[in-house]
Amino acid sequence: MSRIGSLLDALREVRVQGQRIADLERELLRLSPQVAALEQRLEDLRARIDDPAWEADDAQRAEARSLVDEVRAEHARVRARISASTVFEERLRVLEQRAGIDSATGRPVEG
Repeated sequence: MSRIGSLLDALREVRVQGQRIADLERELLRLSPQVAALEQRLEDLRARIDDPAWEADDAQRAEARSLVDEVRAEHARVRARISASTVFEERLRVLEQRAGIDSATGRPVEG
């Protein structure tokens, strides 16, 4: 394969990855406030469960703790997806740099 063909393939791959990153960034912007709100609600619930004045039987306390654990697990999965998005963004930056593409415009760097 010629150098031009290789560069065109790399450019196509960078554009595909760029679109994936843009999609992930939109999703991250949409999810971030929700995650922060859930973190606050989770902390409020945890404090309530741990409050000795909270009147609940053992089954209700167990159910509440189970819910807290489930939310924590989902929170960890969301954080993992956010971390993956960051890794993809860095990979895209490296590919763009190697291909001589301006990250801001998606066009070849002139010079």
